[in-house]
Amino acid sequence: MFLKSIAMSLLIGVTAVALSSCAAVEAQRAEQQKKQEDFVKRIDFAHIYVTPEESPSNKPFIVLGQVTYSEPFTPDAINEARIKEKLKTMAYAKWPDTLDALVKEKSEVSDDGATVKVSAEAIQYESSTDRKRLHNINDGLVVSE
Repeated sequence: MFLKSIAMSLLIGVTAVALSSCAAVEAQRAEQQKKQEDFVKRIDFAHIYVTPEESPSNKPFIVLGQVTYSEPFTPDAINEARIKEKLKTMAYAKWPDTLDALVKEKSEVSDDGATVKVSAEAIQYESSTDRKRLHNINDGLVVSE
């Protein structure tokens, strides 16, 4: 009887340890998955370029659509870095898995000087293998802490 209670206690203890380690492994996997998703988003966002020029003629592409916004005139409204960042953010929200570039970017101040209108054309290159490679850059790597 005494051995039976010891065996039962041991079984309960082993089960508790196994269950807690499963939860720890799941939490670690979830954290790793979140890191990978954040990495992919940063890489995708960073590779989007914005230019007032046309797309290179030697690189076939598909037009995804137009991105436009208007806002009251301020020094920030005509800041080129801010304009590019805002266009990228808006376009990435619409086409997160396909956006490669924003071309024909332009900004215009209204005749009365009160409003700034910004626009660009969102495109995806027919061959977007670079994005696919970047998404899998960490595959197969073993990192020890």
